[in-house]
Amino acid sequence: MVFGNAPAAAFDWDIFANPSARLKNCLLGHLDEKALDVLSGGRPDKRRLRKKAKKALSACGNMGKSGGSMAGKLIPFIDVHAHLMGGDFQGAAEKAFYLMDKIKIKQMIVMPPPQTFNQNIGDTIENYFSIVKDSNGRLKALGGGGTLNPMIMRAFAEGSVSDQLLNKFVERAHEIIEMGAIGFGEMTAEHISKREGHPYVSAPPDHQLFMKLSDIAAKFNVPIDLHMEAVPREMEIPGKLKFRPNPDILKANIPGLSNLLAHNRGAKIIWCHLGWGNIGTRTPDLMRELLLNNNNLFMSIKLNKSGLREVLPMGMGGIIRDEWLALFKEFPDRFMIGSDVKPSARGIHKDSDRIPKMTSKFLGNLPAELAKKFATENAERIFKL
Repeated sequence: MVFGNAPAAAFDWDIFANPSARLKNCLLGHLDEKALDVLSGGRPDKRRLRKKAKKALSACGNMGKSGGSMAGKLIPFIDVHAHLMGGDFQGAAEKAFYLMDKIKIKQMIVMPPPQTFNQNIGDTIENYFSIVKDSNGRLKALGGGGTLNPMIMRAFAEGSVSDQLLNKFVERAHEIIEMGAIGFGEMTAEHISKREGHPYVSAPPDHQLFMKLSDIAAKFNVPIDLHMEAVPREMEIPGKLKFRPNPDILKANIPGLSNLLAHNRGAKIIWCHLGWGNIGTRTPDLMRELLLNNNNLFMSIKLNKSGLREVLPMGMGGIIRDEWLALFKEFPDRFMIGSDVKPSARGIHKDSDRIPKMTSKFLGNLPAELAKKFATENAERIFKL
């Protein structure tokens, strides 16, 4: 198994040397002819021009790179991982519909965030169902983040699973599906705190209750959405995350994930947040090894700038990094879009209606056949939409 950080993509100034007619026309909307002439000679000396050039190329997407035949278009997609936040779930849903209309999200799967037993958020699937039922199919829901996940965390903290807890866990999992959920989520095996008030939530992915949940998921033929920072071996937590409640040492969880996947091959595990992470270990090489060995492993892709650049599949200008594109081509049926967007009544992003655009740019820069699979076809098959 190969570990280590993926190298950051260097900016390719040669893209300005002989741009396609389409790219040149776009760039001229942001730069003048003199600037383009200077850029055709490679990396400019003036920092201001370098900054303007990168901004212009980012705005133009991947028009200069082969393979992205759908670049520049908004490709309709299914978002398999999102949250309704802030307590006003109806208001949050209205913001979600606004976002869906803006960037052509066909359907959105919403779910409670992963919680632990000493939180009092009260965010469970019951909050969503009247909204989901009234959405004309635009919203679907997963459940378990607010109930099943705390049960797992409590059992791990206490070091045992009583018969009473096991029965309660199984009963709740069945109840979630009977209510109309199309899977379980958001579950977590390793959730790192990024700020004060943000929880650290952790349990081995091969814990007895995770194994039991995989059996239930296989029985109902529904997936499990799993949040987990990749820890291939025991490691010290990065310095910027060295504060409580985070531990100083993170325990290896990749062997446990492999055990969970092998426990019941009928259980589909969607490891969410590919392309994002806080410790920089979820590399293409590690993903390839796991995907090769586990045909019931799937991944949803999260693209925003809050994670580490080392694991972001896109480089400057929206160009998809070669090592990631090779992985996507090797496993075209395993990836979906899961933006992790968190609309609330106050706004799509915190207190604003700022529209996230990286997902649309990513899809536009994929080869057309991959874009179709990642945007809709894989999600439709895995979630039976």
